[in-house]
Amino acid sequence: MRQARDGSVIRWGEADTPLPPGVVAPGVPASVTVAVSPVRPGHAITVEYRVNGGPVRQAIALPVPGAHDANARLFRALLPGQPSGLVDFLPVLRFAGQSISPCLRDSHDCPRYQVGSGTAPVPTASATPGSSATPGPELAGEPRWDWNARFLWTGSIGIRKEVVGGMPDGLRINWYFTEGRFVGPDHEGIVLPGGGDFMRIRQDGIGIVNVITELLQTRTGARLYCSYGGIFDLGPDGYARALRDDFDAFPPFVTSPTYTTADQDLAWLNRAQCLGLGRVDTKAMRIEFDVYAVGVGGRKRAE
Repeated sequence: MRQARDGSVIRWGEADTPLPPGVVAPGVPASVTVAVSPVRPGHAITVEYRVNGGPVRQAIALPVPGAHDANARLFRALLPGQPSGLVDFLPVLRFAGQSISPCLRDSHDCPRYQVGSGTAPVPTASATPGSSATPGPELAGEPRWDWNARFLWTGSIGIRKEVVGGMPDGLRINWYFTEGRFVGPDHEGIVLPGGGDFMRIRQDGIGIVNVITELLQTRTGARLYCSYGGIFDLGPDGYARALRDDFDAFPPFVTSPTYTTADQDLAWLNRAQCLGLGRVDTKAMRIEFDVYAVGVGGRKRAE
């Protein structure tokens, strides 16, 4: 149990707030449930963790639907599966993006669990470099690594179109960002004008997304510089239709954003590979999107 600077109490390790067992199997995510009382608007929970004394990372805890009353609210986070090691962790209460309870790096007494037995994994046999031997069992067409996608925020951005014209490599259209907003469980803010997608539409109807800079500003004033590529699917006849300025109402897109920020509380985003997806309302000239942070866990266990 910890007390925050605003007088709130966060607790864990009780019947309604279970922690991971003392030993967790390799590659299996660990669930951490935390209660916060009293309930106050703007509260958010992250679970800080480190493996074998390494760098501190964060997992965002989401509210447990229906599991709260007037006195307390439950949050649950999944710590990514690890191949091995000792994992220290600590729930941290945040308000307006700032930590208001003790952090892991400042705490000497924190919960922990062991992944596996603590022994080093036995290497699997593989072909020697340059050989043409048949791949071993680990390359048998099955996924090898656990992964997770943590929801960050949803948003909307207004756009203004500038048709550059047909080029040898496709139709060039610039989509300039005019204004926007994003909202998530822990952060919200605005998309500042000035960014843009300098798109090339191929003759198969696929638009190649090329966003050099998109600038987000959180409610606390932190700025996030974002760049990404991806695909914008206009359909098999999308190229010919785009030449006529004729677009479907809601074509889909998938992108791969990365962020850069000087804000210390959001510094973990500098190391994150994200996934963006959504659709474009070509009538209202607005992008509607969701963003997730993708994490890689441990090796999947053989059945």
